[in-house]
Amino acid sequence: MARISHYCILSDPLPDGRYVLMNGISGALDVVSPELGAMLAEALWNERPEEANRVVEYLDEASRQQWLERGHLTELSPEQEREIVVAIASAMHEQLRRLPRFLIVPNLDCNYRCTYCFERPLQRTLHVIGADISYGAGNVVMGLEQVKAVYACIARIQQEAGHPGGGQIILYGGEPLDSAHREVVKEIVRQGIARGFYFAAVTNGHHLNEFIELLGRGAIEQVQVSIDGPKHIHDRRRIAIGGGSSFDKVMTNIRLVLACTDAEVQIRVHVDPQNIQHFDELLGIFAAEGWLNHPQVVIYTNTVYVKDARGQVCTRMENGDIVRELRRRVASFSNVYTSAPEFHASLAMRPVFEEGERYRLRGTYCAANSGMYVFAPDWHVYACWESIGKACSRLGRYNPDGTLALDEAMVRRWFERSVATVPECQRCAYALVCGGGCAQYAEYNHGSPYHPYCDDFQRIFRSTLAHNVTYFLEHGEAKPQEIFSAEPTAEVLTTARRDFS
Repeated sequence: MARISHYCILSDPLPDGRYVLMNGISGALDVVSPELGAMLAEALWNERPEEANRVVEYLDEASRQQWLERGHLTELSPEQEREIVVAIASAMHEQLRRLPRFLIVPNLDCNYRCTYCFERPLQRTLHVIGADISYGAGNVVMGLEQVKAVYACIARIQQEAGHPGGGQIILYGGEPLDSAHREVVKEIVRQGIARGFYFAAVTNGHHLNEFIELLGRGAIEQVQVSIDGPKHIHDRRRIAIGGGSSFDKVMTNIRLVLACTDAEVQIRVHVDPQNIQHFDELLGIFAAEGWLNHPQVVIYTNTVYVKDARGQVCTRMENGDIVRELRRRVASFSNVYTSAPEFHASLAMRPVFEEGERYRLRGTYCAANSGMYVFAPDWHVYACWESIGKACSRLGRYNPDGTLALDEAMVRRWFERSVATVPECQRCAYALVCGGGCAQYAEYNHGSPYHPYCDDFQRIFRSTLAHNVTYFLEHGEAKPQEIFSAEPTAEVLTTARRDFS
């Protein structure tokens, strides 16, 4: 007998009262009537899919068949559905293992002292005599001789994975684009371009003007910078060593990048209860600069993560609360997102609307669980950029001759995590949409990465789904209708279907 799938996801209501029903196994998205959505909401939002089965009796035979084909209804048992989720997650994880990702850290120190930076414990010891990573040990800044060794290791990793070579490398820190270390950055980019790589950089933006010739298509194609509010707020949170306004410096440099290059600028706004009330003022500043709806600019907020006295990760403000607070303020801008999870989920939805594909499911949360190699100046390789310098994600060493000495147990610990290996995730409707959350935060909070870190994802995704479909219906060409209506046939958002046999 057909029942509602355990992996159905219902969006927040659309402005006209309708809802979006998504299946987390098939990736199918369908717009349903206010009446049907209201019947499903209480059960699905509270993770009681068995209570949603009362809607089945309201569907005529044609609609039931359609829902079976789309995956919203299933004749499989819950355990059989879970087995499908595990199989999909395993297959996608195996594919990602053949696509290793790379970060290079030119510099573990930083010319800022941001009030919430998670790397401050490491940076406090860089001048301490005897510290493992310190200026005295000579392993804070990457030397030119290390660059060649890094690329030799990358070539070996890609070859062993069956990867053809090239791809994106992220420059990370500390502060990767510090003018004091310009020559090593130039050498990293020069050698990378010669090998078919292109770059992104996570930077405070203070010295972007010193790297203009390296920015743009085929080189450093994307930079992420942070602006946490108008000047008087930002300067108190993101403090430049040596004084002066970090806000003025970063704003000037973003203008320069947009005027002189075709690089994408991602502006990240760290939001918490202390600065969220200033977000409208910041949007006004961005509007005056012409950055709202700018084709080279992406703007998104994200919560601030901190550690409590027990060393567990917590937030000053839930991402879902930020989304609820800011949604209406940013709805009219195509390049402004209320959270990082919303930004990434929106990117995954884009092919649904633009190309008629199914939603791009995921078996893992990030590349740290499938093959991310972070090369740091201390000659170590790490799996996660959140824990550079820490033993908890240290995969091993790279050597001057370009060889790698990896700890296979650590490699397995990090690179075998997926929805398929986190049992708590497997029965969640959002499993193949979320991917299990951050492994490092899961380890901080539970002692092992093989637990979920949910991070308010369900609330964020329901809102994001409604927002994206609303935007598409207003600006796209297709006009989907309700599935549950007098006419059982329906025009749908996607044509993707999965064979459940």
